[in-house]
Amino acid sequence: MDGGRGILRVWTGVITADEVIRATADYYAHENWKKIDYVIADFSGVTQVIGASDSVRDLVKADERISSLIPELAIAVVAPSDLLFGLSRMWEMLNQRIGWKLCVFRTRPEAEAWIKSL
Repeated sequence: MDGGRGILRVWTGVITADEVIRATADYYAHENWKKIDYVIADFSGVTQVIGASDSVRDLVKADERISSLIPELAIAVVAPSDLLFGLSRMWEMLNQRIGWKLCVFRTRPEAEAWIKSL
C-alpha cells in the first residue's frame, strides 16, 4: 500500500484475539516491517470477537517487544462497532508508552485522512 510504505489489514467474520496476536507476530517476523511507516487495521467486516478483553494486554506485550525494532510506526484502527471501538481504545491507551502514533476511528476514510496528515 502507498508504494510499500503502509499495510492495510482487513479483518472479516468471526475473529479471536489470538488470531490478531498471531497475525501481528507474523507481520513483525518479516524483515520488510522495518520499512513500514503505517498500518491501517480495518475491523469493519468483523461480525464477532471472541475472547478479546482478556487478550488486549497480550497484544500490548507483543507490540512492546517489537517497538524497539520499529520505533516509528503509525497505526490507525477502524472499529465501527461499539465493542471493537472500546477494545481498540483500551489497546490504544495501554500502548501509549511505546511511542507509536495510534488512533482509533469509526470509518476507514477517517483513518486514511489521519494517516495522510502525518
